[in-house]
Amino acid sequence: MDTTSDNLIMFIVLTICVTLSSMFFPHKLLNPGNRLFRAKPWESGGEIYQRLFKVRIWKAALPELSDFFKKLFPKKKIKAFDSDYLQSYITESCRAELTHFCIIGMTFLFPLWAGFSVSLIIIYISVLLNLPFIVIQRYNRPRIQRLLLRSKNHSFSGIKAEDLSF
Repeated sequence: MDTTSDNLIMFIVLTICVTLSSMFFPHKLLNPGNRLFRAKPWESGGEIYQRLFKVRIWKAALPELSDFFKKLFPKKKIKAFDSDYLQSYITESCRAELTHFCIIGMTFLFPLWAGFSVSLIIIYISVLLNLPFIVIQRYNRPRIQRLLLRSKNHSFSGIKAEDLSF
């Protein structure tokens, strides 16, 4: 492929392919206990992302795939507090994070057919577009995990989903 526009089209096509493929990721790959998904001590339970990037301000403004495909699990708002729902939310956050990492990783293949400068542009665009979604997952998942732990230990009577901002 010779032009930047051809490579951008290829990037879009590959992004769609990775995203569709992510629907078939096995659940054991999406285990929040896996090293990739575990919160690191330096992340302070996800709060580092609020301190550095003010994630609460902008995360709701970004689109989510379930905004376009209603059959997918929505992650913008907590819809229930039962353990099964919260566990599904955590699993889907792992799927989203892995998908965005795969999209970024896939762009490192571009030097195989694209020139150096075009490859850098594609990689830059990929990181710029996908990193915010990874940050959202890294911010939300520890908070949802704490909520899951509390749901197993306590009742949530009197708390409404809209009272919590995730």
